[in-house]
Order: sequence, then structure tokens, then C-alpha cells
Amino acid sequence: METSSVRGPGMPQFAIIYARFSSAEQSKGYSLERQQTLGAEFAAEQGWVVEKSISDEGRSAFHGANRLEGSELHQFELEARNGLHRGKVLVVENIDRLSRQGAKAAAQLIWSINECGIDVATFHDGHIYRAGSESEMIDLFKVIILAQQAHDESDKKSKRTAASWRSRLDRIAAGEKDIPMPNVPLWIDRVDGKYVLNEHRAKVLNEIYDLYVNGVGIHRIVTVLNERDEPSWTPPEQRRGNNGWFYSYIYRLLTKRTVLGEYTTLDGKTISSDFYPQAVTAEKWNRAQAALVMRKGNQKRDKKFTNRNLLQGIVVCEKCGGGAHFGHTTDTVQKYTKVSGEVVNYRRKTYRKMRCDRARRKHGCDNGTILNYDVIEWTVLQEMLPKLIDRQLPDEPLTQARERLAEAERHRDGNQIKLNNLIEALEEGGSKSIVQRVTALEAEVEAQTQAVEDARRALAVQQSLPSSHDDSALIEDC
Repeated sequence: METSSVRGPGMPQFAIIYARFSSAEQSKGYSLERQQTLGAEFAAEQGWVVEKSISDEGRSAFHGANRLEGSELHQFELEARNGLHRGKVLVVENIDRLSRQGAKAAAQLIWSINECGIDVATFHDGHIYRAGSESEMIDLFKVIILAQQAHDESDKKSKRTAASWRSRLDRIAAGEKDIPMPNVPLWIDRVDGKYVLNEHRAKVLNEIYDLYVNGVGIHRIVTVLNERDEPSWTPPEQRRGNNGWFYSYIYRLLTKRTVLGEYTTLDGKTISSDFYPQAVTAEKWNRAQAALVMRKGNQKRDKKFTNRNLLQGIVVCEKCGGGAHFGHTTDTVQKYTKVSGEVVNYRRKTYRKMRCDRARRKHGCDNGTILNYDVIEWTVLQEMLPKLIDRQLPDEPLTQARERLAEAERHRDGNQIKLNNLIEALEEGGSKSIVQRVTALEAEVEAQTQAVEDARRALAVQQSLPSSHDDSALIEDC
């Protein structure tokens, strides 16, 4: 455990450098390296020995995030209150790095650090707020003035940023395209002021969706991409070595509506259905979401439901054509006592079998064949499904009809949501422009509803046509 550090005569004073930047400042050059380097130079000028540097990356001081539990400054304050840094000096660029919550919060923080026997030094102006100094009141006034200036500046920046974002979102909702936005999806490039799909990344993105909807799990998809050394999409400035692909990122790609070209706000509200170029069809997106829901349901299923019958209603008796009965014995432990009085535990194994239900009930069938269910299930899943997947015809009319219906429904639903939001705003006393926008959207929704009905009829026609596939040959091969 670190001990209290009280300097004796002739002993150097130890310094701890604290650096911080918020996520907004990161792109403006306020790097940790710059703060730490200048802090170390200032400490050397004062004759202090730098003990260590601590930092909070991406934590804003405007709302006090850099003082919350889990931050380096929070840990330093705890240690200071326990007397672990008495006699040292905390070196920061300026008061802003510690707090932007206003004069009162900043003054209380500096005062509390001084009360723990620790000096606070700001190297941008060379000022030192000394613990136990006779000029405490003057220092306090200086802290109050500087902190209030920093808070006012942050408040103005926050309001300007919020106003800028509101303006951008309003323009997107009004149908404008190619508005410069931060954090553009990584499968989209900006060329000559326009958003365009990155051809290679869009191909990889669709490959990920195709694999997933065809039964390949996310972990396996990660392995496939990493084994072939597919370059990850992590920006170079954020890479730490060759990170490769991760489960969490593939999952995000499978759940981002941005792949459809939509723009969705942080609170989940879709304000445009076609702001970005569309990379994945709505039909493929819908199938991926259905697969995600199904697999989540399987993961949450209790162990007592492991004896499920995937082939229920599919398997029939060869002789009578009746349904098959699925039976299993539960894996349990039974006790019995030998003649000698010894108690023995006997574990019953689990058996899963299928047989003709009529024969089992002795009702019109004498087929006594009993089949191992696990063998049948394995054959279907491992032998037949891969052949069905390999037989895919992406350009067949039925697939195209499904895609047209999914796209029509997506555009209709997106505009219906926007229409509902505008009607709510209108009820609260909207402007003339809102009334005009409502009228236009109502016409669009009406036309899109008709397009959905047309697409449904076209799909029904395709579904009614006989299949061109000969499944009997497929079954015989298995």
C-alpha cells in the first residue's frame, strides 16, 4: 500500500500529472501526449519529480463525467482523502481539465484537494494553488472567476452544437441528401460531396447477412473473415495492432438499420428512409432480424426444453401414412437398495426415439420400426440443409417479388411514422409548413400503400406457381 508522502527538508516534491480530453476535443488536437509532455516540462522547471501520469480519455468535465466512479480523477480523490498523496502536487493544463461544472464545483474541488495536503498547479498560466497557503482567499477568487468562464464557454458550445444538430436533422427529415455528417457508416464513402457505397465493403456486408440468414452463427462468421485475412473496418487511428473482426461488431452490423439507407437518431427515431445509399435489401434485413429473434429465443430456453422435436408434423409412417410419435426418457438418477443394504445410485440415460404413433397405440398399423431421433435430425440438418442452401437461385422471380414487397413496406412504414410525428406536432399548434408537409406525406403514404398491395398480389401469384425444383432427387441423395 502507498504511504503518506510528507516532504522533509531538502526532499524533492513529487508531482502527478492529470490529463483529460472529451470525445469532442479528440479530433481537435487536445491529445494526452501534448498535455503530459507540457506537464512534465513544467514540473521539471519547478524542480518536481514526476511520480506518474493519470488520464481520463473521452470524459467530459462539463457534466462531471471525469469525476464519476471508474475515472482516474475519482480514484485520485479517494486516495487523497485517505492521505496517500499528502505533500505532492497535482499538475493539470488548466482548471477546465478538472471541472467545467461552474465556479462552485471547481472551487470545492480545488479546496478539497488542498485540504488533503496536495498542491494544484496549472501549467498554462504557471499558477500554483498551494495547500495551507496564506493567500487562500485570493486563490479561491481566481478559481471562481476562471471556472465560471470555462463553464459559460462550455455552455455556449453545448448550445451551438445542439442547434447545429437540430438544423441537420430537420434538413434530413425534409428530404435533403448528402448533408455532411460525422461518423458515416464504414461501408459508405464520401466522393465529391456525395455518399456512395464502397463496392468491396458492401459485398462483404451482404456476405455477412447471407451467411447469417442461411444458418451460420456470428462466431463462425468472425472466424471466416479472420481466417481469410479480410481487413477490418476499424479506422487506422483507432486500431491497436491487427484487431481483426469481433462478435460485437458483426452483431451491430446485423442490427443497424443504416444498412437499409435509413438515418436513425440516437433515441431510435427514423427520420429518413433513404438518406444513405442502400447496401442490403429490406427482404434480407427482415430475414436476418427473424433469425436473430429465433436464436435469442433458443438461447433463453430452459434446459428442461432440450428434448425438443424439430421434425414435429413432418415425419410420417412409411406403411400407414400416419404421424410419428416422439418419445424420450429423461436423464434422471434413481436409487435402489441391494439385499446387503447398500444404496446404489443408478443414472438413467436419455433415449430419443421415433415410431409410428398408430402402431404404438395398436390402432390400424403393425409397423414396429423404432428409429433413433438424433440420427434423423442430424441427417436433415447436416445433409439436406446444406444442399438446399447451395441450390439458392438469387435471381429467381419469387425472391425478387419478396424483395419488392419488403422494400414497399419499409418505405410505407417509414413515411407513416414521420406522418404520425408531424400530426402530433400539428395538434400542438404547428406552422403552415408542417401542414403542407402533412398533406404531401399523406399522398405519399396513400401511393405507397397501393404499391404494397400490388407487391403482395404479385408475390401471391409467384407463390402459387409450381416449384421448378425436384426435391425427390435431393431426398434420395441424402
